[in-house]
Amino acid sequence: MLKRNSNITFYVLVGYIFISFAWWVLLLIRINNQSFEEKRDLLRLSFAQKYPDEIFESSAEVRALESERHRKVYMIAGEGTVFLVILIVMTFMMSRSLRREVNLLQQQKNFLLSITHELRSPIASSKIAMQTLLKHRALDQNKFEGLLLNSISDMDRLTMLVENLLLAAKIEDHTFRIGYGACNMSDMVEHVVKKIKDTSGAERKFQLNLSKDVMVLGDRSGLTSVITNLVENAVKYSADGAIVNVTLNEEKDKVVLRIADNGPGIPDHEKKKIFQKFYRIGEEETRRTKGTGLGLYIVEKILTLHMGRVSVKNNVPLGSVFEVELPCMK
Repeated sequence: MLKRNSNITFYVLVGYIFISFAWWVLLLIRINNQSFEEKRDLLRLSFAQKYPDEIFESSAEVRALESERHRKVYMIAGEGTVFLVILIVMTFMMSRSLRREVNLLQQQKNFLLSITHELRSPIASSKIAMQTLLKHRALDQNKFEGLLLNSISDMDRLTMLVENLLLAAKIEDHTFRIGYGACNMSDMVEHVVKKIKDTSGAERKFQLNLSKDVMVLGDRSGLTSVITNLVENAVKYSADGAIVNVTLNEEKDKVVLRIADNGPGIPDHEKKKIFQKFYRIGEEETRRTKGTGLGLYIVEKILTLHMGRVSVKNNVPLGSVFEVELPCMK
């Protein structure tokens, strides 16, 4: 609603400016023609006393007036064209700036809604677990451990959320610095998948196809964040019991990590947008999946710092494949 109202107001004002500009151009041309006619009439009166009309029409004075009129018309047209080009450029720049401001406001709204959802669920779940433990101190060992594990899982979600927020802030402020060291991507991927599998429950299944000792040069913490965000994203959009396929190998001079899910997939027109900060597919108020829209933004930025790239493709027959490319360690 805000975006539509802002656009209507902006384009109404722009339309008024263009109409006013056209009116002033026509008015200047009209004034120039009137001035020419008045000068021509005065000149005719002075000529009528000495020469016939035939001589007047072909006189140098009339030709000079005609030349002056044409010169002023060309001047109005030239200056009007320059002003029109400037007006069009400024309109385009202002329109783009307005769209950015409106999108920023929408992103901030989406972020507040998503962060509220992300915080409310684990806090409420942990509170219920703690209250249950206080009221029923004689719980059997399995239920006791189950409540504690659920609380730990909720705390892990909050920790990941806070880390993503801090990391996104550092990236935005250009204060994030990567440290370069030898990283065993095979071990890192296996460790991340095991951790997510333990916390997500038995309904999540993974199929790993990892080449051994695939090495890259980079920041272990940053690359772990990349792997974690992509695997959690695949888990989030996969149905219970669906298999998440993770492959890692070397192809020529690149390390390629592919994470495939069997979720609803991503429309083609959304594929570039999903790496924008706070961007998420669908309406925030009706979206069922969890998230803040920071994960893929962080993934893209960290990989750029590592001279790598990330892309998304359609999985067959259903879902998405996120493909990460990094330079091989030499």
